Amino acid sequence: YESIEHSKSDVIVRIARLQEILDSSAQRLSAERHGIVEETLQKLNGYLGMLYLREATLELEPCTMNGTGWDKALLGLSGTKLDKLSSGEFNRLRLALLALGVENMQGSGGVLMLDEIDANLSGEESMSVAKVLRHLSSRYQIFVISHQPQLTSMGQQHFLIYKEDESRVRELNEEERIEEIARIISGESVSDEARGFARDLFERSRGIG
Repeated sequence: YESIEHSKSDVIVRIARLQEILDSSAQRLSAERHGIVEETLQKLNGYLGMLYLREATLELEPCTMNGTGWDKALLGLSGTKLDKLSSGEFNRLRLALLALGVENMQGSGGVLMLDEIDANLSGEESMSVAKVLRHLSSRYQIFVISHQPQLTSMGQQHFLIYKEDESRVRELNEEERIEEIARIISGESVSDEARGFARDLFERSRGIG
């Protein structure tokens, strides 16, 4: 109790010093972020163009100090806020951000599980998603559930999930994959035209055709 004032003074000095270090670190981090905003935005818009999305807007504004510094990133598509995007737009924007992150990764990025990320997209848009996913697969193990022929043809492996007495999973060989892609295109009654289109998709995805 007799030394409490001295101890209190020491603590106050230490807190002030730590605050100086914290402010200096946040300032350096903010300067780094502002220095790469334009380059990051340019690279991001390259991926967004591949995915047939509008260009992104990215701004940094000051915020209360927190665990990531004193900057707040405001991201949107041509000025549209994230909460106003459709689910399809949001998913493709997320893919573009992941692809951008891969450029700076040194190791593995983990596992991605995507459920019908190409739902309600045109064939061209679905193929663009498939190409970005293939880029991401250099760092991520990716599992995709899809009912679109374009994305299905681009996978390195194709597993068919079906039900007998219970749910079962079976890996398809190349000819089975082509037949399944054809079934996705034309339904249960598979036409020769659908098989031809499926084979063309499959072979082009491997650089054969």
